[in-house]
Amino acid sequence: MLFRSAVCTSSMADSKDAEAEITLETYDKHHVKVPKGIATRSAIINMMIEDTGDTNEVVPLADKSCTLSIINLVVNYLKKHAEFEASNADDEVINQFDKEFQEQPDDIIFQTILAANFLDIKNLLELMCKKVADEIKKCKTPDDIRDRFNIRQDYTPEEVEEVKRAHPWIYDKNAK
Repeated sequence: MLFRSAVCTSSMADSKDAEAEITLETYDKHHVKVPKGIATRSAIINMMIEDTGDTNEVVPLADKSCTLSIINLVVNYLKKHAEFEASNADDEVINQFDKEFQEQPDDIIFQTILAANFLDIKNLLELMCKKVADEIKKCKTPDDIRDRFNIRQDYTPEEVEEVKRAHPWIYDKNAK
């Protein structure tokens, strides 16, 4: 009976721990309450909580990519993926959500990549980097990439010509 009681107590503690909320402080100084089970999907947040041992302490997110809007987006992604895991969702359902999640303006995509990298959320980082890679694949030349991502040309016309002579395959529109 004693063993059974300990198991129940441990189970109740785990349940209470999962229901606990962590307060994240965004870079722009907003506080966001997140269930601990969701917040600790970030390796960095998990490590910060383990280091302090206190879930009541505010967790500061010091990276400038971690603004309120980006953190809300990241938290929604993590919550949805937690739901998928809990319900053993089909890959098709998960892939559809991920595809829709990727449909963001470029600035949001890049800020999400930076935040996912800072927070060490590998699946989100990979998902958003894949979106950028897919967009780059659609481009045929470096100029197309610059146009697509609104990147200004740093080289002088002479330097561009030198690169074209040294590496003509880069500018071959028929190359794959």
